[in-house]
Amino acid sequence: MFKWISTCKKPLTVKFACAIITILYQIRQFLVIFMTDAQQKECLAVLLKADIFSAAGEMELASVLLDFSELRSFKKDEIIYSPQNPEKCIGVLIKGEARVTKDYVTMSVLHPGQQFGTVVLYHKTDYFVNTILSKTDCKVLFVKKEGVDRLLAHNRRFAVAYISYLSKRIYFLNEKIEAYTAPNAESKLLHYLKSVCDANGVVSGISITELSRQINVSRASLYRALDTLSASGKLRHDGKKIILL
Repeated sequence: MFKWISTCKKPLTVKFACAIITILYQIRQFLVIFMTDAQQKECLAVLLKADIFSAAGEMELASVLLDFSELRSFKKDEIIYSPQNPEKCIGVLIKGEARVTKDYVTMSVLHPGQQFGTVVLYHKTDYFVNTILSKTDCKVLFVKKEGVDRLLAHNRRFAVAYISYLSKRIYFLNEKIEAYTAPNAESKLLHYLKSVCDANGVVSGISITELSRQINVSRASLYRALDTLSASGKLRHDGKKIILL
């Protein structure tokens, strides 16, 4: 972007050079934030089905998309969001899959319409507690705190949906605790799978090694737990896919 500045034959004053860089940076920011009509429609379609944002009206969401949102694309295994990100926002997965990790342990997998950052958005700390990694190529919509403020102030249904979502997260964390404190490998595995499966009871793309690390048991114990739960008709195991029955 700034190559032509360094190759310019006439000397530039520091003030003029800074002005040019500022303008180019602003243009770049505009191009990053700007969404095409097709992208806006794609984001709106996902938001209208998302846990919290579906409670808002289509016109309100369209306004937030224009004024307070940014769509970004990520390649597989890129960092989407981490404790180093200073922005206060909610991220909504528009396309692909992403992993929520803590100290290299996958806490959950996000699918289109699911979000992150909701729980800590109004906390006084300036950092995010987890790291979000792209599991596949994906698109993420970042909704700034100011946009959420507007929806909370003017839409009661959205406010109730937000509070309801926070309540669900408490239950989710309780299930995580139960998984770690369960008395045997079978109980740990079942609690964990219930906390990370999709709406159809499917957990996919997770290896035995990663799964054993998630519930803190040996690979041998995990295999025995899978066999026991399969024999009892509680799940079906097929490679990297586990289906709760």
